[in-house]
Amino acid sequence: MNNLKKIIIVGAGGFGREVVWTIQDCNKISKTYSIEGFIDENKSLIGKKISGIPVLGNLDWFKNNNNSDIFCVISISDGKARERVANFLKTQNVQFVTIIHPSVIQSKSVTVGTGCVIQAGVVLTVDLNIGDHVHINFHSSIAHDCIIDDFVTISPGTKINGNTLVGRRTDIGTGVVMKQGIKIGKDVIVGAGSVLIKDIPDDSFCVGVPGQIKKLN
Repeated sequence: MNNLKKIIIVGAGGFGREVVWTIQDCNKISKTYSIEGFIDENKSLIGKKISGIPVLGNLDWFKNNNNSDIFCVISISDGKARERVANFLKTQNVQFVTIIHPSVIQSKSVTVGTGCVIQAGVVLTVDLNIGDHVHINFHSSIAHDCIIDDFVTISPGTKINGNTLVGRRTDIGTGVVMKQGIKIGKDVIVGAGSVLIKDIPDDSFCVGVPGQIKKLN
Protein backbone atom coordinates (compact mmCIF):
# COMPACT_ATOMS: atom_id res chain seq x y z
CA MET A 1 0.00 0.00 0.00
CA ASN A 2 2.89 2.38 0.73
CA ASN A 3 3.92 2.29 -2.92
CA LEU A 4 0.57 3.59 -4.16
CA LYS A 5 0.39 7.10 -5.57
CA LYS A 6 -1.67 9.31 -3.25
CA ILE A 7 -4.23 11.11 -5.41
CA ILE A 8 -6.07 14.32 -4.55
CA ILE A 9 -8.87 15.20 -6.98
CA VAL A 10 -9.47 18.94 -7.23
CA GLY A 11 -13.13 19.45 -8.04
CA ALA A 12 -15.87 17.35 -6.45
CA GLY A 13 -18.58 17.83 -9.09
CA GLY A 14 -19.87 15.45 -11.72
CA PHE A 15 -16.60 15.17 -13.60
CA GLY A 16 -14.77 14.58 -10.33
CA ARG A 17 -17.01 11.58 -9.67
CA GLU A 18 -16.25 10.31 -13.17
CA VAL A 19 -12.53 10.65 -12.44
CA VAL A 20 -13.01 8.50 -9.32
CA TRP A 21 -14.66 5.86 -11.50
CA THR A 22 -11.80 5.99 -14.02
CA ILE A 23 -9.16 5.64 -11.30
CA GLN A 24 -11.05 2.70 -9.81
CA ASP A 25 -11.09 1.00 -13.21
CA CYS A 26 -7.33 1.61 -13.54
CA ASN A 27 -6.79 0.01 -10.14
CA LYS A 28 -8.69 -3.10 -11.25
CA ILE A 29 -5.97 -3.68 -13.87
CA SER A 30 -3.01 -2.64 -11.71
CA LYS A 31 -3.33 -1.33 -8.15
CA THR A 32 -1.56 2.01 -8.59
CA TYR A 33 -3.53 4.79 -6.91
CA SER A 34 -4.93 5.61 -3.50
CA ILE A 35 -7.59 8.33 -3.67
CA GLU A 36 -7.00 10.41 -0.54
CA GLY A 37 -9.81 12.89 -1.07
CA PHE A 38 -11.41 15.73 -2.95
CA ILE A 39 -10.61 19.43 -2.75
CA ASP A 40 -13.45 21.81 -3.59
CA GLU A 41 -14.17 25.51 -3.11
CA ASN A 42 -17.78 24.78 -2.11
CA LYS A 43 -17.54 25.05 1.68
CA SER A 44 -20.82 23.16 2.17
CA LEU A 45 -19.15 20.00 0.83
CA ILE A 46 -16.20 20.02 3.23
CA GLY A 47 -16.34 17.09 5.62
CA LYS A 48 -18.82 15.16 3.48
CA LYS A 49 -18.15 12.10 1.35
CA ILE A 50 -18.79 11.99 -2.38
CA SER A 51 -18.63 8.61 -4.11
CA GLY A 52 -17.22 7.37 -0.82
CA ILE A 53 -14.34 9.88 -0.97
CA PRO A 54 -13.98 12.59 1.70
CA VAL A 55 -13.94 16.28 0.79
CA LEU A 56 -10.87 17.45 2.69
CA GLY A 57 -11.19 21.20 2.26
CA ASN A 58 -10.68 24.00 -0.24
CA LEU A 59 -7.44 24.98 -1.97
CA ASP A 60 -6.07 26.41 1.29
CA TRP A 61 -5.74 22.78 2.44
CA PHE A 62 -2.52 22.56 0.43
CA LYS A 63 -1.01 25.49 2.32
CA ASN A 64 -1.23 23.54 5.58
CA ASN A 65 0.12 20.20 4.40
CA ASN A 66 3.35 18.65 3.25
CA ASN A 67 2.48 17.98 -0.37
CA SER A 68 5.69 16.28 -1.49
CA ASP A 69 4.03 12.86 -1.81
CA ILE A 70 0.74 14.13 -3.25
CA PHE A 71 -0.32 13.73 -6.89
CA CYS A 72 -3.16 15.90 -8.15
CA VAL A 73 -5.62 15.71 -11.00
CA ILE A 74 -7.87 18.71 -11.64
CA SER A 75 -11.43 17.68 -12.45
CA ILE A 76 -12.68 21.16 -13.36
CA SER A 77 -14.22 21.30 -16.83
CA ASP A 78 -13.59 24.98 -17.55
CA GLY A 79 -10.12 25.32 -19.05
CA LYS A 80 -9.46 28.82 -17.72
CA ALA A 81 -10.36 27.79 -14.17
CA ARG A 82 -8.28 24.62 -14.56
CA GLU A 83 -5.27 26.71 -15.56
CA ARG A 84 -5.67 29.04 -12.57
CA VAL A 85 -5.82 26.07 -10.20
CA ALA A 86 -2.82 24.40 -11.85
CA ASN A 87 -0.76 27.58 -11.49
CA PHE A 88 -1.66 27.73 -7.78
CA LEU A 89 -0.82 24.07 -7.20
CA LYS A 90 2.59 24.53 -8.79
CA THR A 91 3.41 26.94 -5.95
CA GLN A 92 2.44 24.29 -3.36
CA ASN A 93 5.00 21.61 -4.27
CA VAL A 94 2.30 19.41 -5.78
CA GLN A 95 2.93 16.85 -8.51
CA PHE A 96 0.40 16.16 -11.25
CA VAL A 97 -0.69 12.81 -12.59
CA THR A 98 -2.27 11.79 -15.89
CA ILE A 99 -5.13 9.29 -15.64
CA ILE A 100 -5.82 7.13 -18.72
CA HIS A 101 -8.65 4.61 -18.67
CA PRO A 102 -7.45 1.08 -19.48
CA SER A 103 -9.85 0.84 -22.44
CA VAL A 104 -8.17 3.74 -24.28
CA ILE A 105 -6.61 2.74 -27.60
CA GLN A 106 -3.44 4.68 -28.43
CA SER A 107 -0.30 4.11 -30.44
CA LYS A 108 3.23 4.36 -29.09
CA SER A 109 3.73 7.60 -31.05
CA VAL A 110 1.17 9.52 -28.96
CA THR A 111 2.64 12.03 -26.51
CA VAL A 112 0.45 12.95 -23.53
CA GLY A 113 1.30 15.73 -21.08
CA THR A 114 0.87 15.86 -17.32
CA GLY A 115 -2.39 16.27 -15.42
CA CYS A 116 -4.58 14.90 -18.23
CA VAL A 117 -7.72 12.79 -17.93
CA ILE A 118 -8.52 10.45 -20.82
CA GLN A 119 -11.77 8.57 -20.37
CA ALA A 120 -13.13 5.21 -21.47
CA GLY A 121 -13.47 4.43 -25.16
CA VAL A 122 -11.14 7.14 -26.46
CA VAL A 123 -9.04 6.39 -29.56
CA LEU A 124 -5.75 8.24 -30.15
CA THR A 125 -4.12 7.15 -33.40
CA VAL A 126 -0.58 8.11 -34.45
CA ASP A 127 1.84 11.02 -34.01
CA LEU A 128 -0.42 13.05 -31.73
CA ASN A 129 0.74 15.65 -29.24
CA ILE A 130 -1.61 16.10 -26.27
CA GLY A 131 -0.68 19.00 -23.96
CA ASP A 132 -0.93 19.35 -20.18
CA HIS A 133 -4.20 19.20 -18.20
CA VAL A 134 -6.28 18.15 -21.21
CA HIS A 135 -9.62 16.39 -20.66
CA ILE A 136 -10.67 13.93 -23.37
CA ASN A 137 -14.08 12.50 -22.62
CA PHE A 138 -15.80 9.22 -23.39
CA HIS A 139 -15.70 7.72 -26.90
CA SER A 140 -13.90 10.61 -28.58
CA SER A 141 -11.34 9.98 -31.31
CA ILE A 142 -8.34 12.00 -32.46
CA ALA A 143 -6.65 11.10 -35.74
CA HIS A 144 -3.05 11.35 -36.95
CA ASP A 145 -0.76 14.38 -36.53
CA CYS A 146 -3.11 16.45 -34.36
CA ILE A 147 -1.91 18.89 -31.71
CA ILE A 148 -4.15 19.47 -28.69
CA ASP A 149 -2.84 22.37 -26.61
CA ASP A 150 -2.88 22.73 -22.81
CA PHE A 151 -6.14 22.93 -20.83
CA VAL A 152 -8.36 21.90 -23.74
CA THR A 153 -11.66 20.19 -22.91
CA ILE A 154 -13.00 17.63 -25.40
CA SER A 155 -16.53 16.48 -24.60
CA PRO A 156 -17.90 12.97 -25.27
CA GLY A 157 -18.21 11.65 -28.80
CA THR A 158 -16.01 14.26 -30.47
CA LYS A 159 -14.29 13.28 -33.74
CA ILE A 160 -11.14 15.21 -34.64
CA ASN A 161 -9.66 14.35 -38.02
CA GLY A 162 -5.98 14.43 -38.95
CA ASN A 163 -3.58 17.40 -38.95
CA THR A 164 -5.86 19.50 -36.77
CA LEU A 165 -4.67 22.00 -34.16
CA VAL A 166 -6.83 22.82 -31.13
CA GLY A 167 -5.66 25.88 -29.21
CA ARG A 168 -5.14 26.43 -25.51
CA ARG A 169 -8.19 26.42 -23.18
CA THR A 170 -10.62 25.69 -26.01
CA ASP A 171 -13.84 23.88 -25.07
CA ILE A 172 -15.22 21.38 -27.59
CA GLY A 173 -18.87 20.38 -27.07
CA THR A 174 -20.36 16.90 -27.24
CA GLY A 175 -20.48 15.20 -30.63
CA VAL A 176 -18.45 17.78 -32.55
CA VAL A 177 -16.88 16.68 -35.84
CA MET A 178 -13.80 18.47 -37.23
CA LYS A 179 -12.61 18.35 -40.82
CA GLN A 180 -8.97 17.42 -41.30
CA GLY A 181 -6.28 20.09 -41.45
CA ILE A 182 -8.05 22.97 -39.70
CA LYS A 183 -6.81 25.20 -36.90
CA ILE A 184 -8.98 26.01 -33.90
CA GLY A 185 -7.70 29.02 -31.96
CA LYS A 186 -7.26 29.43 -28.23
CA ASP A 187 -10.19 30.22 -25.91
CA VAL A 188 -12.74 29.00 -28.44
CA ILE A 189 -16.11 27.53 -27.46
CA VAL A 190 -17.62 25.01 -29.89
CA GLY A 191 -21.28 24.12 -29.40
CA ALA A 192 -22.48 20.53 -29.18
CA GLY A 193 -23.14 18.76 -32.47
CA SER A 194 -21.26 21.28 -34.61
CA VAL A 195 -19.38 20.36 -37.77
CA LEU A 196 -16.23 22.40 -38.28
CA ILE A 197 -14.93 22.74 -41.82
CA LYS A 198 -12.67 25.81 -41.59
CA ASP A 199 -10.25 27.57 -39.26
CA ILE A 200 -11.66 29.34 -36.20
CA PRO A 201 -9.86 32.40 -34.76
CA ASP A 202 -9.00 32.92 -31.10
CA ASP A 203 -11.73 34.02 -28.67
CA SER A 204 -14.62 32.82 -30.82
CA PHE A 205 -17.87 30.90 -30.42
CA CYS A 206 -18.80 28.41 -33.11
CA VAL A 207 -21.99 26.38 -33.47
CA GLY A 208 -23.99 24.72 -36.24
CA VAL A 209 -23.70 22.53 -39.32
CA PRO A 210 -21.51 23.80 -40.79
CA GLY A 211 -20.17 25.79 -37.84
CA GLN A 212 -20.97 29.50 -37.81
CA ILE A 213 -18.39 31.71 -36.09
CA LYS A 214 -19.01 34.63 -33.75
CA LYS A 215 -16.35 36.56 -31.86
CA LEU A 216 -16.65 36.52 -28.09
CA ASN A 217 -16.62 39.87 -26.29
